[in-house]
Amino acid sequence: MKKRFGILFSDSIMLIFLGLVYAWSVFKKPLALEYGWNDSQLTWTFTICMFMFCLGGFAGARLSKFTSHRTLTWFCGALIGAAFYAMGYMTTLWQIYVLYGVVIGFAVGVVYNCVLATGNRWFPDKGGLVAGLLLMFFGAGSLFLSPLSNFLILNYGLKLAFAIIGIMFVFVFLIGGLFVITPSEEDNKKLQKIAVKKDVSTGVVEFTSKEMLRTQSFWIYFLWCALVSAIGIALLGQIATISGSVGMSSGKAALMVSLFAVFNGLGRLYFGGFYDRRGRELTMTIFGVGFVLGGLFLAFGIIFSSSALIIISLILFGIAYGGVTPTNANFARSFFGNKNYATNFSLVNFNLLIAVFLGQYVGSTLYMKTGGYLATAIAITILSVASLVVQFFIKPARKKEMEMFV
Repeated sequence: MKKRFGILFSDSIMLIFLGLVYAWSVFKKPLALEYGWNDSQLTWTFTICMFMFCLGGFAGARLSKFTSHRTLTWFCGALIGAAFYAMGYMTTLWQIYVLYGVVIGFAVGVVYNCVLATGNRWFPDKGGLVAGLLLMFFGAGSLFLSPLSNFLILNYGLKLAFAIIGIMFVFVFLIGGLFVITPSEEDNKKLQKIAVKKDVSTGVVEFTSKEMLRTQSFWIYFLWCALVSAIGIALLGQIATISGSVGMSSGKAALMVSLFAVFNGLGRLYFGGFYDRRGRELTMTIFGVGFVLGGLFLAFGIIFSSSALIIISLILFGIAYGGVTPTNANFARSFFGNKNYATNFSLVNFNLLIAVFLGQYVGSTLYMKTGGYLATAIAITILSVASLVVQFFIKPARKKEMEMFV
């Protein structure tokens, strides 16, 4: 069973690279300067990318029934590398939509699902902690790779920078794919013994995806997740500009982005294990309170132009939003079982299709309409209160519950 820690290490490295998909902002300005595309045109790239990321996660779960997770990892790693390399030869806007939005977004979704699905199977005794750890590295991808990407662009130009990034992806996923291993029957027997020794319950009722979609529990959770994901997306795109609006220098504003990323990563790591120990209800209640307090500190920070209040709000938001992703993974596993985990988890992630549009409206459109970020802060606070209320209606899923949706 020692090999499972090597698998965990390899999965963590690959997820750091996959997290580069969230570092889109580092490419926006250089692309705008190089090709003359405006912010609105480039923002659509990330929207398309998130849409395809969701589809890729679902496709990865379905394709894994016909081929191995290792093969999918190798293929998609090569696809991501080729797409980045091709981006150096773009001439028109639709090409960035296809290469970064469609190809990279879809391929990242496929590998993301494969890595999490196989990685979690090796740790039935530490499911929440491992999910939190893996997702921390996924979230940290932008923190580590954004400076590297920025360095490459400044020193070598867009064309060569994209080529280097593409080659790095191919190399990392060629090696990492060797460690994407599904436990054998013998491994599963040993893992079950470990789970029993750790007093981990393995009696969760198994739901198919169709059965899950017919439960009230799933759809209430889906609503909760869309609300809090929208808050996170609204903030991710505006942290630097909100910080600048209260008088922070460009350097300090950039530091606020890193501050959010650090506490986001800590939230992913801590709350993955916290869910295991204390359960879903307390975990999600803490998130709700954190989001509400974050919204209030953000609003008062903007009203009084207080950097200190903005910093406190970003810490609260970072921790709370960081806990959402491992909670998604734990929810899919603890409510609906391990047998169809990959597909069920990918369906939970479809909340991003709603969240990305709602988040962009709250973070960007409201600012353009009002000329300030107070309306954004108020809207975020309202969404936070709504998420806190909604989570109290989530109840454990039962097979008989499906009768309500027949």
